[in-house]
Amino acid sequence: MAVVRRLTDVSVGTWLADRLDRGSGAWGTAGSVVPAGFPRVVRVLHPVGENGTWASVAARTGRTMHPLVQWRHIADHVVDGRSDDIDPEEGSIPAGTLEAVLRHCPADGDVVHAVWSGFGGVEPPEPLLVGNLRDYALFTGPCVAVTDWPGMDTPWGQSANYLWPSDRSWCAATEIDWDFTLVACADEVAGALLADPALETFEVELGDDLTWDGDRVNGPGRA
Repeated sequence: MAVVRRLTDVSVGTWLADRLDRGSGAWGTAGSVVPAGFPRVVRVLHPVGENGTWASVAARTGRTMHPLVQWRHIADHVVDGRSDDIDPEEGSIPAGTLEAVLRHCPADGDVVHAVWSGFGGVEPPEPLLVGNLRDYALFTGPCVAVTDWPGMDTPWGQSANYLWPSDRSWCAATEIDWDFTLVACADEVAGALLADPALETFEVELGDDLTWDGDRVNGPGRA
């Protein structure tokens, strides 16, 4: 098990918070969750069940896969609730998927892991990084999938919500209400993520609407 320690200097995350789009109406766009300043942003869809894909579900339900696809508009069983056994995980990227992502994300030494404070009691409660509508406890440790956070009560195996290396060459973000992860990165990393057959990915732009309403191909009012 990877060992991480709590960071008492949250200024190491100020760069990220400063690059988030906080403009009127921006919340729900890629740029409101991942920092600007990177050549590309890759959207990594969380897996369906054990080994399923969004594409296989879309094929079965007659829906269309595209960069802004939303799970609730392609899965015919999703109405008011979700099933942990079937639906892609929200707010936490599965460890195996994160490990596949990190294979393409270079890091020289330890990285910073940020976890939303609202998941459980944080001891001590301060300091926290103030993000965009969220506050995060910061940790440092190896560039691997971590699911256990000192001083936090997350027995379900919570992933980091943000992850970045000391040189800030990439940043992975898993917003607590989303069933996918965004990776802001350089061209080489984006190309590797998009080409990896173990991952279900799309490239998106900072201004893209990644809320349910953003899927205008499969959602309400579709052609």
